[in-house]
Amino acid sequence: MTDDKRALAPAFVALALLWGAGSGHAQAVQPPPDLADTIIAHIGMVPARHNTFHESKHIAALTHDLTSSGELIYTRPGHVQKITREPRPETLIVQGTTLSLARGQGPARVVDLSHHAQLAALVEAIRAPLDGDITALRHDYTLAAQGDVAHWTLQLTPQPAMARYVRTITIDGQNNAMTVIRVVQANGDTQVMRIDPPA
Repeated sequence: MTDDKRALAPAFVALALLWGAGSGHAQAVQPPPDLADTIIAHIGMVPARHNTFHESKHIAALTHDLTSSGELIYTRPGHVQKITREPRPETLIVQGTTLSLARGQGPARVVDLSHHAQLAALVEAIRAPLDGDITALRHDYTLAAQGDVAHWTLQLTPQPAMARYVRTITIDGQNNAMTVIRVVQANGDTQVMRIDPPA
């Protein structure tokens, strides 16, 4: 994956199942719902979102972190916008399998995600939770969840094809909202996005 393609990426539950109730004769007991599935389903219940974000990137080759801020917009199904206001204007839009990136007043660069599997997997790390699409998320990542539905952490470990580029993606959240997204690249560089609650 080229540096340009990395720049295009970040850069985006089912209700608790009832236990089988006994009624005088034995019944099979349903297993508890998987916490990761529950978290993703809760996130996916919100059809539209508009939040501000603050992002920092730690790159080993640089002497200081890179910071940016702007807005995140999501509309079901699968439409995500990351609008960077500071330090320089930039607009990243994902719709279906199309990703576009425009910097300043320049023309947008358009990428067909169906031809770039690694970039598509990075996009789905954010978009699939917003869509409530656990199947898409599990296609590219192994999931591990901690906490409960009120305060949770979701760790995404990429499948081998992605592991050359990304070590882990960790998402912290509360209830149906993602609050922090951390991406650790294979070389140790990190990107942390903090998502503010709606005003």
